[in-house]
Amino acid sequence: MHQRLRLLLLSLALLGLHAAGSLVAASTLRVPQDCGTIALGLSLAAQGDTILVSPGVYAENLTWPATQGLKLLSAEGAAGTIIDGSARDAVITILTGVDSTTVIRGFTLRNGYAWGT
Repeated sequence: MHQRLRLLLLSLALLGLHAAGSLVAASTLRVPQDCGTIALGLSLAAQGDTILVSPGVYAENLTWPATQGLKLLSAEGAAGTIIDGSARDAVITILTGVDSTTVIRGFTLRNGYAWGT
């Protein structure tokens, strides 16, 4: 009986460690402070993370990663935070990886190339 109790407690402890490992807190990556570009921030982000972009003009063509629940937010709004596609491609291309928790907010998107035109 004593050995059964020990086995049960060990099993519960291991289950608790597994559950705790799967509860990783979301983090915030700041652009350009933590990562120099928005694209790098998107590539480093994990599910549920926020990429917080400081005011400025960012000459980038972004491809959204296949990661659910990312939040791409400007720190101070669309008037001062611009993503410029340089007329090379779409400013943001999203093929997969979005769900109802995905957010893109507070940017002016300009000079993007529209597909099919």
